[in-house]
Amino acid sequence: MVNIGLLGDISVGKTSLLRLFVRYLNKGDIENVEGGKKCTVVKTDFSGEATLPGGEKEDKLNQKETKTIHPNRVVFREDDNNRAHTIFGPGGDSSRAVVKMGIITISRIATQIIAVFSCDREIEIQFKFFNDIRFFPDQIFACINKVDLIKGNKTQKQKKLEEIKKQIETFFKEKKIGIKDFFITCGETVEGFDDIESYNNQVAEMILKITTAN
Repeated sequence: MVNIGLLGDISVGKTSLLRLFVRYLNKGDIENVEGGKKCTVVKTDFSGEATLPGGEKEDKLNQKETKTIHPNRVVFREDDNNRAHTIFGPGGDSSRAVVKMGIITISRIATQIIAVFSCDREIEIQFKFFNDIRFFPDQIFACINKVDLIKGNKTQKQKKLEEIKKQIETFFKEKKIGIKDFFITCGETVEGFDDIESYNNQVAEMILKITTAN
């Protein structure tokens, strides 16, 4: 059994990654991605989401904006060997005591950590979240999410991604933590974004690679 902890700053897309992975499991699309195999959802718990009144999303899209207070959780099982795995997604607002406790707990019990970063703002700002975490393994994974928000042509986007990777590697190297692998994802459906299916698939591929390879 592998326990994955998705850790990252506020609104980097941890919950979206979890929900998209569940969708792949429920629709059977999990079998069609690279390294795919038949898996079944055992349990999902998104009760940690709290609705925020009058957020930006509510104004523009008539939707309620949410914040993760208690860690969200997804448990799934590999059908061929009955191995069960759990993915935890605590909130990113470590200034709130209850959220910080969830972050600390997950960082302790997770056997694999995925540090999640978003391309919608400067990476340096997002490092602050990780400065407050004391319990980290020597090797972790890194997920660069919301890749659709990188501006420019294909060459410019690739150059930006390489810069982000270098920033992340340097930051964790100073903490004597290595990056096992990078995953580039988009944990949501975005109209008009080229290769959206490929980047959606990489969410499922990331989870499978980390769980089924251990």
